[in-house]
Amino acid sequence: IVLFAGQGAISWTIQKFTKSPYSHIGMVINSYEWDMLLLWESTTLSKLKDLRSGEAREGVQIVPLSERIRTYEGSVAVRSLQGIEMTFEMKNALKEFRNEVKGRPYEKSKLELFKSAYDGPAGHNNEDLSSLFCSEQVAEAYQRMQIFTEERSSNEYTPADFHKDDSKLPFIGDAHFGDLTEIEV
Repeated sequence: IVLFAGQGAISWTIQKFTKSPYSHIGMVINSYEWDMLLLWESTTLSKLKDLRSGEAREGVQIVPLSERIRTYEGSVAVRSLQGIEMTFEMKNALKEFRNEVKGRPYEKSKLELFKSAYDGPAGHNNEDLSSLFCSEQVAEAYQRMQIFTEERSSNEYTPADFHKDDSKLPFIGDAHFGDLTEIEV
């Protein structure tokens, strides 16, 4: 995964409410189709063109990882998924989910965004995948791949959840994230 610490007002608000330096997250995809590392994300950033549609837009998109890092205004860090062998079934589940949400808009419900940062009892959010925010997309992908349990709705995750203590993440088996590594931008 790639974690981003933005410098704008929206990033600052997310960082403040979640008590995390990170305001955005995406998943690295090693693409044989495009022969490069890609970033699969749901974002309000629309400077880069989505490789599938050819359009610069907000929402679910897939962009060259190197371009997102190079053009990002803020700091960037990575954490690799470890302790798990990616099976054909996992890769297929990810591919199916990517196709299912291709082109979906960024989260439309401000209430859903606010509730994702609320640390009350689990299960307080009704899952709605008609529009997605970044950490919801990554959490749902991990649930579909059976890397995370489904004890929490995917829309109850924030970027903070992916950089803090792994013991709070509902990994299945020996899966875990490696150390956080800052990337020079």
